Amino acid sequence: MQASLKQLRYFVAIADCGKVSEAAKRLHVSQPTLSSALAQLEQIWDTQLFIRHKAWGVTLTANGSRLLTRSRAMLQHSGSLNDFARELNEQVSGDITLGCFSTLAPLWGPELLSSAKHQFADLNIEIVEGDLSQLQAGVIDGRFELVLVYGIGAHERIVTEHIASCEPHVLLPIEHPLANRSSLSLLDLREEPFVLLDLPHSRDYFHGLFESEGAVPKPAYRSSNFEMTRCMVAEGLGYSLLNQIPKTNSTYSGAKVCTVPLELASKHRLSIVVASHAGHEASVRAQAVRALLKEQANSR
Repeated sequence: MQASLKQLRYFVAIADCGKVSEAAKRLHVSQPTLSSALAQLEQIWDTQLFIRHKAWGVTLTANGSRLLTRSRAMLQHSGSLNDFARELNEQVSGDITLGCFSTLAPLWGPELLSSAKHQFADLNIEIVEGDLSQLQAGVIDGRFELVLVYGIGAHERIVTEHIASCEPHVLLPIEHPLANRSSLSLLDLREEPFVLLDLPHSRDYFHGLFESEGAVPKPAYRSSNFEMTRCMVAEGLGYSLLNQIPKTNSTYSGAKVCTVPLELASKHRLSIVVASHAGHEASVRAQAVRALLKEQANSR
């Protein structure tokens, strides 16, 4: 007896969610159905895939972890075959998971979903946010066909395509004495408290900006949340450096911020890229999503 593709999908969903109950909700099936399918799969493969924990779900066994990687690959190959069949009729349909860097997601994701809804009614895009390391790992293990990230932290098993650029700018409270300046250097801000957007790789990028100008920040606060950083600046707790500029200067707290160009910012321009696994052929769905993201970038 061989494992079915449905059982593989169930296995991967449970691994991703960490709980059978959460996977059942995602797959829109009953929890007993999912538990039964998992038990059958473990019997077919004659191995335990998960360790069950009453209080907090399941964790993969060593064999389960190895089989998960192969299962993802099998599902992707199956999807490629379906894509080939659809391609014969020039159809774009099915499911695709797009990984997206957390600070890019709110500024790119909703527009992408809206465009896809109008152009490809049968294409279902799930957007999963994360930091660079999480997204790279997701590409390598097959969880994400595509990711939208900054072009930093190259990996030999991942290929990237540049679609847009962004420059760092200074974020200040709207009533700050320096808010009306046409541009600012980091030396102009050496006495000001600094609020760091504290994400892996991002923190190294921002520290590199200071080093390049021979400036030393005065650390005040830090947050891994983009909007939390904006709110702290709006409340007068310091200034920050960011690469993305929302279309509103209002923050969640109701207070406002302003952006001032950073001098020599072009030297520190970041590339926004679409990345995928170097060894996998792009599915029809992935090609469609990539094209939508490029259209979106060109319209900005």
